Amino acid sequence: MAIISMKKNAAILFATLGLGLLNSHVLAQETQKAPVAIPQVSEEMRYSLTPYLWLVNVGGDLNYKDRTLVDQKVSTSQLLSSFQYGGMLEGEVHKGSWGFAANLLYASVQNGSSRIRDTVDLGSTTTAQLGIYNLAATYTIFNSKQAYVDAMLGVRILSMDAKIDVNAQGTPLGTTFKSNSTITNPIVGIKGRYRLGESDYFVPFYADVGGGVDGTQLTTQGILGLGKAYDWGDLMLVFNDIYYQTKSGGTTTNLNFYGAAVGVTFKF
Repeated sequence: MAIISMKKNAAILFATLGLGLLNSHVLAQETQKAPVAIPQVSEEMRYSLTPYLWLVNVGGDLNYKDRTLVDQKVSTSQLLSSFQYGGMLEGEVHKGSWGFAANLLYASVQNGSSRIRDTVDLGSTTTAQLGIYNLAATYTIFNSKQAYVDAMLGVRILSMDAKIDVNAQGTPLGTTFKSNSTITNPIVGIKGRYRLGESDYFVPFYADVGGGVDGTQLTTQGILGLGKAYDWGDLMLVFNDIYYQTKSGGTTTNLNFYGAAVGVTFKF
């Protein structure tokens, strides 16, 4: 009888342990985060950070009335060969339908083979810093399981600083020329994503337009690509294009930054 009782108690113990393990497994599955291709509006605070790499090319031309004076293109490989340091980061915060988005890009490049015209140059150096900063308030105007769209109102700041350390015959040692320019323009636009069927893949999109300040006739930005949602965040590959047209007197300048970008979004 004692042996039967021990066997019975052991069976009950193993059954209890088995049920406990099963319940723990089910609970873990229920609490495990699933990929979220389309975020949903809620009163909880939502945060995201997206470090990204933009393989940017630069194109520009300078026109006086109907005549093109300068037409220049700089490829990604040329920029990378003179790249010093920089960073690219996008961040968002949302509560309910309201939110705030910031996209920050900064880069410093240096050319050690600059030449001063009409003199014997011994190796002048040009250093340039470029900053493009988008800051915008957002409001969700559409949200479903297939799509998410925010309207935006904000500013884009373009900062360009250049310094030439002159090393040329007939020029005093330590001579430096500097140029600083900051252009701030209002922008309006939309941003969001569209889910592909019932999958974890989605199409991220962004479009804005602005201008009217600091001689800027028009500035635009457009982003389109493909992304995949994971339980920890998103991975995206997009094409990014930023355009500026400025005018001063009879001179019109067109400046275009464009290229592919890859980003990783972490959600909190």
